[in-house]
Amino acid sequence: MKTLRNYLLIIAVFAITAASFGQQKLDASTFAYNTGNPADWPAALDAVVAAPQNHKILLENDKVRVLEVTLLPGEKEPLHHHQWPSTLYILSAGDFVDYDAQGNVILDSRKFPEQPRFPLTIFKNAEAPHQAENLSKTETIKLIRVEMKNGNTAQNIAAVDGLYKAFAVGDIPTVLASMDPKIVWNEAESNSLADGNPYIGPDAVLNGVFARLGADHEYFKLEDIKLHNMDNNQVLATLRYDAKVKKTGKTYNAQVAHLWTLKDGKVVAFQQFLDTEKVAEAMEN
Repeated sequence: MKTLRNYLLIIAVFAITAASFGQQKLDASTFAYNTGNPADWPAALDAVVAAPQNHKILLENDKVRVLEVTLLPGEKEPLHHHQWPSTLYILSAGDFVDYDAQGNVILDSRKFPEQPRFPLTIFKNAEAPHQAENLSKTETIKLIRVEMKNGNTAQNIAAVDGLYKAFAVGDIPTVLASMDPKIVWNEAESNSLADGNPYIGPDAVLNGVFARLGADHEYFKLEDIKLHNMDNNQVLATLRYDAKVKKTGKTYNAQVAHLWTLKDGKVVAFQQFLDTEKVAEAMEN
């Protein structure tokens, strides 16, 4: 039975790939939708959790989740989101309206410049909470949605980039909000701040790292930040610290690297790599 099921799934994926060639070409904006940071969306609104009657799991592993999506004539599905980028293979649909979490219209198919011809393949990034209503009295909306769990590269880079931008303007609440409640934070060995390793949770990072940096420095800047995507939902940042120590009046410009690990858009681990000798010299009288 499993062999037959896998065989049918392979055929379905092949059909999606093959059907994408020679299909009607519509502008991407035709299928408007809202995106954002999945970390801000409640887990309870995941499509399979919030709208299980409309989203049936055909296959799920650590790489993908394949959903069979149906919406009966006249049906309005519950509010839900899709946290991963997806390829949608739409088999059939009549007129429909898609609403955001506040009930505002995101998309009304009756206003398409031309009516889509099915089957149709489209791509979406992570899709914010929404709910579709099938306006047809006879046509069931049917589609296969392939959610790519390893498609978080751009989201991870964006999350870390946003964190650095918030730090640069002193928006510490936003920095802390980007962290998982159980984040594990480690400063570089031989760094004076490593005395509290590992810092567990945002409050520990705030009091053990950020507060002490502010108390010890006249200014502490992060410069020349370059972000590099890594495997396993990690982002490597290479940068420099440009800082002035209050106690000694000395400045330092040190090479540093930060390794960030993310899960569902939140930082779950941080590891600092630092030229600690240069920092130590500036801290000494």
